[in-house]
Amino acid sequence: MLFNKYKDDYKQVQSIGIDGKLRTVTFYEGSYFELPYDEKQFKKNKLVCAGFSILFLLIFLGAGLINPDSSKTAWIVFPYFFLFLPIGFNLLGTFNLLGQKCRMEKAGYEESIIRLKKSSMAIMILAAVNIILDLIFICINHNINFVIEFSYIVILLLLIASVIAFGVKYDKMFGGVIRNSN
Repeated sequence: MLFNKYKDDYKQVQSIGIDGKLRTVTFYEGSYFELPYDEKQFKKNKLVCAGFSILFLLIFLGAGLINPDSSKTAWIVFPYFFLFLPIGFNLLGTFNLLGQKCRMEKAGYEESIIRLKKSSMAIMILAAVNIILDLIFICINHNINFVIEFSYIVILLLLIASVIAFGVKYDKMFGGVIRNSN
């Protein structure tokens, strides 16, 4: 529990059980985060988040399948590879969200809903960096296939547009989260 940032949200109490043995009971005494809708709506929102996470991954893979001339340059390909990290965290946040209820503890809230928000913003930033670097590559090199390069940029713009669409939907889905103290 040395690195557990949520350890202060839990309390352990030791008591003697019926059989006379010493037992440790752990209970949560931190804040709860409640969504302002029922479980049925929450299931729909989970599916929307899963759909967007899969869409982000498919667009990312689609951009990689184009294989533009710029993908043979280290300062272009590494930012593209690093784009997988926030996409992976987005998928992990969606996976964590699937196991949550409408009333969740702080750890569950931060590992699902907040992770989705932060990773989506990172996807958008890294996609924009990739676009800028590819535009610099196009300006420097004139003997390249411009159609493939611009289709790579268009796919990354599609990724940014899908993240913005998710952000709008995210605000509607999780904008009314209520924090209740225990």
